[in-house]
Amino acid sequence: MNIKIVRYFVSKLIQVEAGLMLLPCLISLIYGEPFSNLLSFLIAMGIIFLISFVITTKKPELKTLHTKEGMLIVALTWISWTCFGALPFVISGEIPFYIDAVFEMASGFSTTGASILRDVESLSHSTLFWRSFSHLIGGMGVLVFALAIFPTGASETVHLMRAEVPGPRFGKLVSKLKETALILYTIYFVLTLITVILLIFGGMNVFDSFCHSFGIAGTGGFSTRNASIGFYNSAYIEWVTGMMMLMFGMNFNLFYMVILGQVVSVFRNEELRVYLSVIISATGIITLTNHLNGIYTDLATNIRHTFFSVSSVITTTGYLTVDFSDWALTALTIFALLMFIGGMAGSTGGGFKVARLTIAGKSMFNEFRLMQNPRRVTVTKFNQSPLTVDQVTRIRNYSLAYIFCLVLIILLITPDTPDMQTAISAGMNTFNNIGVGFATDGSSVPFTDYNVFSKIVLIFSMIAGRLEIYPLIVLLSPNTYLSKS
Repeated sequence: MNIKIVRYFVSKLIQVEAGLMLLPCLISLIYGEPFSNLLSFLIAMGIIFLISFVITTKKPELKTLHTKEGMLIVALTWISWTCFGALPFVISGEIPFYIDAVFEMASGFSTTGASILRDVESLSHSTLFWRSFSHLIGGMGVLVFALAIFPTGASETVHLMRAEVPGPRFGKLVSKLKETALILYTIYFVLTLITVILLIFGGMNVFDSFCHSFGIAGTGGFSTRNASIGFYNSAYIEWVTGMMMLMFGMNFNLFYMVILGQVVSVFRNEELRVYLSVIISATGIITLTNHLNGIYTDLATNIRHTFFSVSSVITTTGYLTVDFSDWALTALTIFALLMFIGGMAGSTGGGFKVARLTIAGKSMFNEFRLMQNPRRVTVTKFNQSPLTVDQVTRIRNYSLAYIFCLVLIILLITPDTPDMQTAISAGMNTFNNIGVGFATDGSSVPFTDYNVFSKIVLIFSMIAGRLEIYPLIVLLSPNTYLSKS
């Protein structure tokens, strides 16, 4: 283990967070907030720079960075950003308890959207901005952003991106990884800006448009309004939000392919076809269920709220127009499945990922075929390309790790919940980074009443879900620090 290179990268990356705090400082000045609000961010920046100065080290030889160091850097950076990002909330007094502030920032950077706040409208503009801006940063990844601007070499870049980019497989858009990061973030920011403009056209004020666009882009779900998107009571805003959530739940490689004119290849993408099929099917079934149960008499309203909710849940954004926890059991069951499925690999969405589920399903089907005919030669294919045994095995192993972690999280918080349904709901919506549930933690009730231990468990649940488990396992494993390689 090369501790020096870990210290070097972590110290530089937390300095990036301190620099980004200049933006909420600017917001505080624009809206003429009390000096104490501005001071809270300045003090936090000072603390971060002081700590980074203490732990910083001379840049070591980059050739020594291995996968293990990459995983450790990612885990430590995300935990550091979460802990330091919470400081302005506590210093300003807007979130008085540090563990609550850490929970809020873990939810922000992991793009979960779960909250301990009951009245977000009482917060200052600078706090609301920093809270929502954390979604934009965490959506594509803290390190992907840093790698896009840092002068780094290929060897260390690939290990860091592999550890942070969500999805079962990692690939490059172009030959150089730095250029890949720049392309991804350019697409990400352009789509975010388009979302801002569309929301402004719908009558949403500029500040709210930016904050909600950050939540849509990162598929996070933090809102500046207690009633979320439902506050605006606008069909236009709901359709725009629903469609943009759907787009940010798609693999960003597909947008680059469209730019290159490879539109036919995009529509042939197997994961995209499955993703859209699930959304269309879920919307149709729930719309019919709502109609049969008399929840909505107007078809247009029914389709709008259903599509919005389906898009919000499968992309793990968590924005709301209505409290769908009152819908029929059939609808809630479908929503639970959508929470598990999540967005596409290479998107900002959370969950298990459509690609993994598709490959796992094909692999299971091939096993059934082998049971019927042991002499049959079966190959699992994805996007018309055969997968190696190692690739399929990695997905199976991740599936086991996913189930084990989810069960462990649920068991740890169960004593602090009124019933098992609430524990399962809280575990699923934090580990899958969705932020809404169906039980007493609810579609609209925050996580305020959980005890400190449960909040710590849920904080790690959100970060583990966003980083897809392995970086935190590396962080917590004693072998990480005993081994020399």
